[in-house]
Amino acid sequence: METNQYMEMFLDESREHLQSLNDGLLGLENNPEDLSVLNEIFRNAHTLKGMSATMGYTKTAELTHDMENLLDMLRKEQLKVSEEIIDVIFKCVDSLQEMIENIGNGDGEDLVDVSDLVRQVNAIAKGESAAAAPAEEAPAAAATAEAANSIQLNDTDKKVIKEALGAGMLAFSVHVELSDSCLLKSARSYMVMNALDELGDVIKSVPSGEDLEQEKFEHSFEVCVVTDKDCKAVEEAVGAISEITKVVATEIKLDVPAAAAPVAAAAPAAAPAPAAAPAPIANTPAKAPAKAAPPKKVADKPKHAAGQSVRVDIEKLDTLMNLVGELVTNKVRLEQIGMTHRLTELTETLEQMDRVTTDLQSVVMKVRMVPVSQVFNRFPRMVRDLAKELNKDINLTIEGEETELDRTVIDEIGDPLMHLLRNSLDHGVEHPDEREAKGKPRTGEVGLIARHEGNNVVIMVTDDGSGINADKIRNKAVEKGMVTRDEADALPDADAVRLIFLPGFSTAEVITDVSGRGVGMDVVRSKIESLGGHVDVTTKIDEGSVFKIKLPLTLAIIQAMLVKVQDEMYAIPLGSIDSTINITPNDIKTVQNKEVIVLRGQIIPIVRLGEVLSVPKGHEQEEEDIFVVVVHVGDHKTGIVVDNLIGQQEIVIKTLGKLLSGLKMLAGATVLGDGHVAMILDVSALM
Repeated sequence: METNQYMEMFLDESREHLQSLNDGLLGLENNPEDLSVLNEIFRNAHTLKGMSATMGYTKTAELTHDMENLLDMLRKEQLKVSEEIIDVIFKCVDSLQEMIENIGNGDGEDLVDVSDLVRQVNAIAKGESAAAAPAEEAPAAAATAEAANSIQLNDTDKKVIKEALGAGMLAFSVHVELSDSCLLKSARSYMVMNALDELGDVIKSVPSGEDLEQEKFEHSFEVCVVTDKDCKAVEEAVGAISEITKVVATEIKLDVPAAAAPVAAAAPAAAPAPAAAPAPIANTPAKAPAKAAPPKKVADKPKHAAGQSVRVDIEKLDTLMNLVGELVTNKVRLEQIGMTHRLTELTETLEQMDRVTTDLQSVVMKVRMVPVSQVFNRFPRMVRDLAKELNKDINLTIEGEETELDRTVIDEIGDPLMHLLRNSLDHGVEHPDEREAKGKPRTGEVGLIARHEGNNVVIMVTDDGSGINADKIRNKAVEKGMVTRDEADALPDADAVRLIFLPGFSTAEVITDVSGRGVGMDVVRSKIESLGGHVDVTTKIDEGSVFKIKLPLTLAIIQAMLVKVQDEMYAIPLGSIDSTINITPNDIKTVQNKEVIVLRGQIIPIVRLGEVLSVPKGHEQEEEDIFVVVVHVGDHKTGIVVDNLIGQQEIVIKTLGKLLSGLKMLAGATVLGDGHVAMILDVSALM
């Protein structure tokens, strides 16, 4: 049978069923007695098995079959739901997810070794412990992979390692043994971490960084590190530390596809129908430690009637959007011709055309819009796994997951949200004992909230943890040489806290698999700003923190203010404009060698656009009126001095291409109605 024509459908539906399995298992973990959830999990597994077998992927079908047998025994109450069983089924789902992604990348399903997992599943089915399942002798060719498995890598770890391998780096699992006479084990482990951090990036440690710090280990531990150094250099760097008796670095090999591919947990290229998205989580309490609250059942949401939706390739939607953009550009050109030549009949026709193109543009925008649940639904599982790893009790609450964003934005916000959530779990929420000592509930609350605000979507990551200590941030920034002591002391608390968005900033004392590498917050800021958005943080000590991301609804067609500098035309996105004003040269003051103006009692710095962009100067003449466009990013305002204001216009954003992609202060370009090209300013880069 020719299966290529069904491949995209198979991959999309498999991803949907795997996501449903993840959601269902989270629900089952919190409510083991809920038979309806168990039945739903079983149906998804059964469907996935049938699809895999039909497509000829026998290994995927066999693993799903073994998992289905275990689920059937749970349904028939021949086995009782336990943490061990849930963990093993989660591992099955992770392996299936990896196999499906490998199939999608053209690598086939055989790259994933599931033999040990199958033995664990069969052992549980026989009433034995999964840990007691006999291990077979691994073939010599798989020795490196088996050595790497001494550290259990989750999807996030694998993604980081694959990115490093793709960049030409190496990954090692480093086994370190301390001498029996070592008295300060935590100090030695800290020195090992520092030594490895100088060579590259530490991804994970077993036991965790906190356990190492509290000396909750015998005399050995393992560290996963990515570096551009070889095995010998790694062993020598660690071996040079006193009281280290043995260092063994084993290279970790993961299959890295030729082209960068999304991780198994990433949203599929073709979006599943909105009806398949889980409903919001409404303050569901955690039933057991380290478990994220599950999404409500899909049945709670209204279902579309059969045949009411179709799957459309995202490339076709992009093409349609480009065509609508061309239509908008030519409509503006026709309007200019009508006004120039005063053609009444053309003007009347254009009014009707304007209504049609506006409606068409609105429909295309809505077709491209997908709910943020496409991204949100991957996080309950991540929070559950990370909470267990950190030995914390976490309750994840999701609100507003039906909020819609442009597909282009959806594809890009997954990583920033993951960084923010991991930050809240690790740095924000305290350990249960510490929370109890503060008079807080042992279970920490983490929120993921989305909502519309005008022409923007706001996404917030909240926690009720310890908050961010501004003094600690100041001291760390000074220690790392990012600011001077005088600069740090002069910063208000709100601005001091924002220093966490500087590249390389980290307050972690010990590097762990979760934090301490100094990447994360700066990645979040740069990614969000590249999408035309803004990220900010507010915090209160012992009450928690709120990270707020504001994003534009769409990245394709926007309203903009056209301005002129000499003979050059520029577009400023209307969403970033606070106001436009006329001032005189006497209104401009100088404070600390910088030009400012006073607007409604507020001091606002100004930038002269012609000087910043090095626009060649024409004939100089003294002007009585100076045009200033006051723009804002978050709470910060800046005045942009221009030569003239042209007016508001609908523009189609075009990317600058690879050759010009590194230019600062320019977010793209647009073709105006008269055929001229105007650059779109990146407001955040001008501030």
